[in-house]
Amino acid sequence: MENNSSILDKASKYVKQLQERVRELEQEVESNICSSNKGTTSFDDEVNSNDHYYGRNEMAPEVKVKVSQKDVLIIIHCEKKKGIMLKILSHLENLHLSVLNSSILRFGKSTLDITIVAQMGDGHKVSVDELVKTLRVAMLTK
Repeated sequence: MENNSSILDKASKYVKQLQERVRELEQEVESNICSSNKGTTSFDDEVNSNDHYYGRNEMAPEVKVKVSQKDVLIIIHCEKKKGIMLKILSHLENLHLSVLNSSILRFGKSTLDITIVAQMGDGHKVSVDELVKTLRVAMLTK
């Protein structure tokens, strides 16, 4: 009988540890994910007011960023332009982000879906919102 109660005690403690870990991870996710409102739409007004950044027929790039500890996931939906990937990668390097993996998929005739997994270096001091904004500006400048 002692053996069964010991197993139940250990199982109960383990479940409590798992519940606490879930709470910790949920808090981490909440503090590190850029919300849709901040990450995809708030920059459109700035872009529209700065016509030298893009022409009226050109789509403003959608940029979403998620962070987990030192890992950064960047998802970009933008118009296909010559040298766009070079601009993005150069910008990330300037921000001390090391690209671990990237993929580019053509969507339609003139649109790209870009996914980048990067890792923060020691010198990375840019917030998620700033990363979204500066990436858009870098992609829109000539």
